[in-house]
Amino acid sequence: MRNTVGQDSVQEIHREIDRATKSTLNVILEGENGVGKDHFARMIHESRNWGGEFVVYDCECSIRDRTRIVEEFISSVVFQKLLRSKKNTFLIRRIDLLQPHLLSRLSDFVDELDKRGAFRRSEILTLGIIGSLQTSEHKRSPANTKLDKFLSRLFRLKITVPPLRERKKEIPQLVQRYISLFNKEQKRNVLGITSEALEILLQYDWPDNICELRREIEGAATLTKDYGSIKPSSLSEILTESVLEKNRIPSQK
Repeated sequence: MRNTVGQDSVQEIHREIDRATKSTLNVILEGENGVGKDHFARMIHESRNWGGEFVVYDCECSIRDRTRIVEEFISSVVFQKLLRSKKNTFLIRRIDLLQPHLLSRLSDFVDELDKRGAFRRSEILTLGIIGSLQTSEHKRSPANTKLDKFLSRLFRLKITVPPLRERKKEIPQLVQRYISLFNKEQKRNVLGITSEALEILLQYDWPDNICELRREIEGAATLTKDYGSIKPSSLSEILTESVLEKNRIPSQK
């Protein structure tokens, strides 16, 4: 499995996402919690323009539900082949949470397809599957070896999504996007964000990544009047204090 993403380049990750959309290979997206793996998975699906649906199987659930999810996924792949329907994209979210016996079930399924000739080997690698895993959890998992073996068999393209603290050039664009979504959902007219408030966002390290940024913008926009812009006073106290502490010179501490 090829890892194609550098760790500190916004341009590079978008180039690799573009490369994935132009291929038919199964893709694994890895990164910290909240970095936007679902967003990039949907971007790949929409850009491939296969005409099918974007189907999400979320493994962040109970053990019983994970078993059901695996069986539903297997059935969906088989029916798609038999019915020759438009090609769906299957996102298996947090695939690293699957227990060893469920990974074995998926591996056996792939082996069975291969042996029976139901799919050519090249087709198995291009089923339209996108997996996502959380980097830190994957490193601690006792099923690490089995997971790595399964991932290397089914996925041929691995994209590591860097944390937001390494992609701060994207923050202005993300802020405008979240303000637009807020206005649409809440029927509001917040115009944007002041340069002073944006500078604070750019200096913050975002431990919870994009999810935290969206929550911050939604909260600040709620406190902003229509036809106004988000100001530093609208940002959360925890965020502004963190930035002030970060910028405080040693003699003042």
